[in-house]
Amino acid sequence: MKNNKFIVRPKRYERLEPSKDSRKIYIYCEGDREDNYFKFFVGLSSNISIISIASKDGKSDPEQLLKSAKADFQNKKYVLDDDEEDDENEDKHDSVWFVIDTDQWGSKITTLRDFCNEQNAPTSVDKWFVTQSNPCFEIWLYYHSYDNKPKTEDIKKYNSMKDFVNTVIPGGFDSRKKPVLMENAIGNAKKNYKEVNGEPDLYSTEVYKLGELILPFVKSVL
Repeated sequence: MKNNKFIVRPKRYERLEPSKDSRKIYIYCEGDREDNYFKFFVGLSSNISIISIASKDGKSDPEQLLKSAKADFQNKKYVLDDDEEDDENEDKHDSVWFVIDTDQWGSKITTLRDFCNEQNAPTSVDKWFVTQSNPCFEIWLYYHSYDNKPKTEDIKKYNSMKDFVNTVIPGGFDSRKKPVLMENAIGNAKKNYKEVNGEPDLYSTEVYKLGELILPFVKSVL
């Protein structure tokens, strides 16, 4: 019950039940803020079923998220549609996403990415994804309101990236309302995206890729 306050949306958003053939997107979240963010979109469209999965018992590093996902799918708690007939239709197949921070995870991120690549290798359409933010998920939230990268000297004035974002966004980032600006965030994040050695550079985030998947289903409501 404690998370209910984070998923209260304006009354104009009617919660819809997913249809039998709705596309399922499983999102394994490193932190509560990520989980709260994606739960905003649950029920906005009957054609997409968003299952946001928070980390358990504070075990939020990439390897722990991977461990949870393996257990969930092996135990059939969740089912990933792997029907080969659907592989050619990218608009219908289910997918699994890991939303992670860069932090100091190092090789643990590599382990997670390698696993996803191994799962995708035998198929014609990728279904397992890593979406990494550098340094953290808050940079994605920042891009909901700003179209340029933040300056390091400005961030250093605060105790954390979270404090910085909650200050520069008037009223802080409210996951009950601000996700309506996801289309802005996608454009801003793509504009400022850069990779170094195959991973997001500082103040870059891959979350826009997941946003691009969700947006077409909910855009008419937002």
